[in-house]
Amino acid sequence: MLRRSRRAMTEPGAVLLLASDPLVIAATRDAAQRLAGPPPVLVTTGAEALGHLVGPGLAPRHLVLEGGHGGSHSDALLSALRDPFSGTGVVVVHRPGQPVTPGLRSVDAEGAALAAALIAGGTPGEMPASDVAALAAGLDRGEITVRFQPMVRMADRRPVLVEALARWERPAAALGADRFIPMAEREGLATRLTRAVARRALRELAALPKAPPLRMSFNVPLAVLLEGDMAHWLDAEVAAAGLSPASLLLELTESTEVRDTALLRRALARLARRGYGVLLDDLGLDDHRRSLLALPFAGVKLDRKLVLAMPDNRRARATVESLVRQARRRGMLVVAEGVADGLTWRAAAAAGCDVAQGFGVGRPLPPPALPAWHGAWRASLTQA
Repeated sequence: MLRRSRRAMTEPGAVLLLASDPLVIAATRDAAQRLAGPPPVLVTTGAEALGHLVGPGLAPRHLVLEGGHGGSHSDALLSALRDPFSGTGVVVVHRPGQPVTPGLRSVDAEGAALAAALIAGGTPGEMPASDVAALAAGLDRGEITVRFQPMVRMADRRPVLVEALARWERPAAALGADRFIPMAEREGLATRLTRAVARRALRELAALPKAPPLRMSFNVPLAVLLEGDMAHWLDAEVAAAGLSPASLLLELTESTEVRDTALLRRALARLARRGYGVLLDDLGLDDHRRSLLALPFAGVKLDRKLVLAMPDNRRARATVESLVRQARRRGMLVVAEGVADGLTWRAAAAAGCDVAQGFGVGRPLPPPALPAWHGAWRASLTQA
């Protein structure tokens, strides 16, 4: 049994199948039965597959790709297929004699072999040791990359922002932010890392289509934000990318406690004079940082745990409503992180949040895949 694709993936463990060859389809159906999972979801074009890979909602657990078509797929699809952070394992199924798609696992068109490959694809390998010397060398080699997670305005669901999320793509492994950012902050590499992320993200933003026009945010630790020369080097990076300060928002992370609010106020004012707004990131329930909203921040981002609790927790809803009222009085933007589904969307919208971010909107994506996400997002609105 196969299911034709019509909407976003809704079942954990789903297998997405891009194929027309009956042998490949039969092998995939056999593999899914061996794994006791849901029936595969069949798509027949690369554009459909890309929409599932980068669109809102759950990512497919696996993508089975018919072999022999590697050269005909779009750059955006190949970029998404090779993204080590996508959460989707990709296996190419081929007939004997077909060319192998570079950079992707390949197996014969046989159910047992494919099932074994799908199981192996979900087992993480051993991560290499990470130390400050390796990170410094990775910064020198340009191994820091970014993924863009889209955000939309809740009033009209229009894309308005992306957050640039740092990734470290080492030769032997790909590491998420939590594997190296705390080390960078401890070991004195925070400024180098922040500047590397800004440079890469600005370049990627400048390369995107101009419609819809998007602003970009990225994380900045307190120590870097307080540096007197941050605005100067940020000006240089923005100018090199051909953008303007208005295209950026900085996100002050919660990794370090603010002990000198006067010093932070001066830093915020200094950046604001150059056109850079700063968001207070990850404000949660009973958060002692709430008093910082008296400072000239451009906005606040609500912690995903707080947002996810809203549909079932009256106290969480009351906290968000109170934060929104406080932000409104100061002309601040309110971003709800963790919008995973319709329930969290409706709760955040009812509380007055301005912008939504989360897997229900879009997952972190390779920047070239963002236009495909936009198409999938528009399509999801017509199906709602």
